[in-house]
Formats: sequence, structure tokens, C-alpha cells
Amino acid sequence: MSSSSQNAFGTAVVVGASIGGSSVAATLSPHFDKVIVVERDELPQEPAKRKGVPHSYQFHTLTVGGRLALEEIFPGLTEEVHAGGAPKPILVRDSRYASKAGWFPRVPTEHEMLAVTRRYLEWYIRGRAGKLGNVEFVEGTQALGLVVNDGRVTGLKVQNLTTKENSVIEADLVVDTSGRPSQAPQWLEEAGYEKPKETVINARWGYATTYVEVPEDWHPDWHSTYIGPTVTGEGTAATRGGAMWRQEGNRYVITAQGCAGDFPPQDLEGFKEYISSFGFTDFIDMINQFGTVEPVEAWRNTSNRLRDFAGMPDRPEGFVVVGDACAAFNPIYGQGMSMAAFAAQRLGNAVGARKAAGKGLDDGFTADFQRGYQEFLAPFWEFSTSSDYGIPGVEVDGVAVEVRDRPESQYADRLLALATEDADVAVKFMETVSMLRDTSWMAEESLRERVQADWDRLGSLSRD
Repeated sequence: MSSSSQNAFGTAVVVGASIGGSSVAATLSPHFDKVIVVERDELPQEPAKRKGVPHSYQFHTLTVGGRLALEEIFPGLTEEVHAGGAPKPILVRDSRYASKAGWFPRVPTEHEMLAVTRRYLEWYIRGRAGKLGNVEFVEGTQALGLVVNDGRVTGLKVQNLTTKENSVIEADLVVDTSGRPSQAPQWLEEAGYEKPKETVINARWGYATTYVEVPEDWHPDWHSTYIGPTVTGEGTAATRGGAMWRQEGNRYVITAQGCAGDFPPQDLEGFKEYISSFGFTDFIDMINQFGTVEPVEAWRNTSNRLRDFAGMPDRPEGFVVVGDACAAFNPIYGQGMSMAAFAAQRLGNAVGARKAAGKGLDDGFTADFQRGYQEFLAPFWEFSTSSDYGIPGVEVDGVAVEVRDRPESQYADRLLALATEDADVAVKFMETVSMLRDTSWMAEESLRERVQADWDRLGSLSRD
């Protein structure tokens, strides 16, 4: 296929119209004549739950780093979403955060957050992408597989779910952003390639969520509260925790969380009992004061799953896989929406670099991108999985393994303890969680010496 305009490439086809798919469409738009987003759902015209994103009801966090990435893709996003009702709390200052060692100090920072529901953000981003002149959303259409000719993907097989008619959308590049349900491994196998190796790490987290609505003028001195399970020790606090924060519409999302298979129930009375059971009353006080405006819904699909597309011995050109379709992180750590934005940025930049160099999307583009993308993912994968490896009963590829009490984990626990006493350490930790700072600061010699000198005391701190 040839380009008929100033753009270097012809048609890109994106599978999935979620945050990742719409963001990818936007970053590819400057480089293709046409970008077609294929989505099996009929897309709502307002923020709403839809079948293809059942997790959208649950709590979601947009990290500061993720917000900045989306702002780059969609200039003006922050202020427009804020105008739609999403608060802009300040990182650290407006958050009550409790680790196993105690509460972090609350101090001002320069980092502005955006507290928005997944439903609203997806709707907003899809609307922005749809306003680009060469982006088209094809709804009610199921992706069925790849068309491969001479080692190159040349199209996507699809079915109209209303008429049941099958057809092919020709493409110069197909991008799978369809999330955890992705069929990319099966598509590759059907085309004659090996499936990528898959690693699954499951610490058996689960959570349940409801919402309360507060008066518009009700503003406590905090915006969000997070209390994680202590993991070690006895009692319900070892496996249970909770989170709540204000979002658009004067609503607070309230989520009960449990690890090691200690799942919160889905009925309201059971939820209230569970969220009252680990020594902190603010969650139940909020529910009792304002009541709930939505039912309790539970979620259990929380495993970390990495599909090693980068390690495939052979692959067709013209097909890349990003987001949860490639690496799905435990959603308890709030990385998903931000990772979708980062993936879109990287893919747009990679295609743009080929365009600037006067090169096509063959000659190893797919392999080069997939390898670079997974190198980028590695520290985020380590962050998510290293925490889960410390939870009793954690399973790797379906087999329970012994809990790892690694020296790195012991050091990290004491660093968290130090953060309860040192605001500078607390800020750096939260900047890392918010994807603004890498983890290299944790290995600085002066900090390691400081922790080592106070090893026993820091190891004894708890939030009791």
C-alpha cells in the first residue's frame, strides 16, 4: 500500500478502543494516511460502563507521569478533564498513605495529580482521538486474526457482529491494544509462528468497590487515603487494606483490597464488615455518614502476565503488541492507564523516527520496537512482581512458590520505614510510584549506609 499524502505510511489498524487504543491512534495519526480503530463494543456517547472494559468500575489511578504523557499526546487534557469535575490534588501533600511501617509525612510538592475515573478518561480520550481527521472508529466489529503474506502482515480479519459478515481491513501496520483478552498468541500461531512464552505471577489479590457521594462543599484536609496490607504479621491487617479518593461528580471511590486469597465480599454488608476489620475506621465512617450510591462490585483478575513477544525467534513484520496485551501488571499498583500512555508515546516516536529517516516499517522494525518496548517495561514489571513475590501463597505459572525474603526486599521494607520519618525519602518514593523518578536513588551509597546503620530499629517499626 502506498501513501497518497504527506504522511509516510498508508493505513494503521488498531485493535481495541480503550485508553491504550485511542492513545495509539493519536500518536500514529501524524504518520499514516488513515488510522482505523477496531472495537467489538458499541461505544457509549458519554462516560459509561461497557462490556469490553468490565474493570472500569473499579478504582483506577492515573500517575503523575501518566498524566504528563497523556498531556503530551492530547494537549490541554489536564485542564479540560479538571473542568469536567476531576480534582487536581497535590502529590504527597493531599494523600494519606500508610505502609506496613506507618504513615508517610504529608508535605507540599510541585506535582499535580488528576483524580479521574477510568470511564471518564477513556471517553474523553476517545473523543479527542476521534476529532483527528484521519482516525476512524469501527464499532461492533470483532478482530479475528491476521492476514500474513510473505512474512508480512497485510491486513486484519474482522467480523461485523451485527451482520456476521467477515472481511479484511488492509493495513501497513496492525497494533494490538486489546488488553488482557488479547488473542495475539493464537493469531501468530495460526499464521505459522511460535507463540510467545508467557509468565504469570499471581499473589491472589482481589478487591471490591463502591461509591459515596458527598456535598459539593465537603472538603476534608485530605484527598485520598491508602492503607496496604502489612503482609507480615498476624491478623486481618496482614492481608487486608483499603483505598478511597475523590473523583469527578463529588464522588469518592471506596475500595477494599485483599491479598493471599483473602478476597473482600461483593454484598454491601459483607463489604462493610471487611473494610472495618483491619484497624482503620475512616472507610466505614464515610459509608455510614453518606451512604452508598452504587452497588459493590468485585474483581479478581489481578495476576501479572508477561508475554515475551520480544523473545520470539521469528515474527511477521507489521504487527506489534502493546499494553496489557503484552504485559499486564497487577492492577492493585495502579500502573495500567499510565503504561498505556507510555506505550502510545513509544510507538508514535518509533514510527516517526522511521518516517524521518526515510525508512519503511519493514527491515526489522517490529522486532526492534518489541525489544525496546519490553526493555522499557522491565523496571515496571520488577516493581509489580517483586512486591507480589513477598505474599504468602504466590503462584508462578500456576504453581505455588516459597515466599522470597530477599535482601532487596528487606532493604525496601526499611526504606519504607525510613520514609515514615523522613519527608525527603517519602517524596522520592512517591515520585517513583508516580512514574516521575526511576529507582536508582534507592541504591545511592549514602542512603544504603544510613539504612544499614539503623537496620534493626527500622526493621522493627510498624503502623500499630
